[in-house]
Formats: sequence, C-alpha cells, structure tokens
Amino acid sequence: MSHMKQRITVTCPLAQGAKRLRSILAERGSADGDSAKLDLRIAVSVPGLQTPLTIERSVIATIQHDRTPGDMTPRFKVQWAPEIPGPFPLFTGELAIEAADDYDTFTLSLTGDYTPPLGFVGKGFDIAVGNHIAQATASDLLHRLRDQIERQFRADEARKPQPA
Repeated sequence: MSHMKQRITVTCPLAQGAKRLRSILAERGSADGDSAKLDLRIAVSVPGLQTPLTIERSVIATIQHDRTPGDMTPRFKVQWAPEIPGPFPLFTGELAIEAADDYDTFTLSLTGDYTPPLGFVGKGFDIAVGNHIAQATASDLLHRLRDQIERQFRADEARKPQPA
C-alpha cells in the first residue's frame, strides 16, 4: 500500500463549503447529498519512456459523507476503482474541508492509501507508473470538485442584487 495526500484551495467561503459539496453530490447521487458516484476520465502519459505511452481509464469515485460527532468541518469517505477492472491503483481515503488562510477560501484535502495492482509485481509498477496514475486521479477529482464549487459560488454571487 502507498500513502497519498493532495490539497487544493477553493475560492469560496469555508462556511459554504459543506453545503456546496453536498449539493454537487446530490446532483450525482443521493438526494440528501450524502453520497455520490463520479465518473473520472484519466489520461496519463507515462514519464521516462522514449516513446510516449498514454493510459486512459474511466474511474468511478464513490464519495460518502462521514459524520462524526464533534467534527468542526465535514469529512467524506472516498474510494475509487476503474470502471472496467484492470491494472489501476485502488484508493480508499478521506476528503475533508479545511480552513484556509482567509475567510474567502477553504481547502479540499484528499488523504488515503492506494493499493498498486498486480500484487508483488505491482511494487515495480507503482514506482514506474502507478504512483503517477494515483496522483493524477486525485488531482482530477480535486480539480473537478473545486471547479464545480467555484462555478456555483460565482453564479450565486452574480445573482445577488448590486448596491446602488
């Protein structure tokens, strides 16, 4: 197993982060916004090869609200696997909404472990390609969520009455 952590800053107030993330999940899953399945399409070029090789996979990410009493900010369980089974890192972890340096932004943090495919041979695969694939998948998920949250926020702000 290999560990991974990625973060991305979202231009939206922290106080709105959970509501907006649940709204996105409600569009793609349960009506209460507690879980969803997102289809990620990953195209990764393998570094270090003389001839470019691109690996493309459709990946299903499942995100489920993880309620724990006393949590100040929401957390979500995250798992992903390729839509069609094959050599691809399987991930299990957590997506958290965290405070940023100011009131106008927050951070989406994805932390967890992924299992390289192919058993023992997978360790070499992970060093050569697997880690790059796992990192690209995490980045794609965080960028998609950030972009959707920011789009919602900007649209809502644009609809507010402007002072005279």
